[in-house]
Amino acid sequence: SLPTDRVSIENGTIVVSCARWPLMIDPQLQGIAWIKKHEEHREIKVVRLGQKGIMQILGTAIENGAPLMIENIQLSIDAVLSPVIGRQTQKRGRSLFVKLGDKEVDYHAKFRLYLQTKLSNPHYPPEIQAETT
Repeated sequence: SLPTDRVSIENGTIVVSCARWPLMIDPQLQGIAWIKKHEEHREIKVVRLGQKGIMQILGTAIENGAPLMIENIQLSIDAVLSPVIGRQTQKRGRSLFVKLGDKEVDYHAKFRLYLQTKLSNPHYPPEIQAETT
């Protein structure tokens, strides 16, 4: 669990209630452990950028409304993830879709994305900062 200090409690509150996807700067891995525990009942999937099959895992999580953690991200994030990180959904009829690579996948309203880095003082480009919390 997270430490009980005020900052940790505030950060936990932000992570579970923010409008944008949380990007956790988590060099001591306390946040990632807390998220895994918090989302274990929803069977959170944890992946790394560059991992084999990541696009299929991400697509399945988006379609099924499952939580997904992309751990240990570095200073650059693959552009193919931009529509997902930016929640750039398109509506057709009653359904929402998001572009994922060269295909579109159904976007489930309960999908949750968590981004985590071990870097203690990262300097992300403005577009990443604008799309995450």
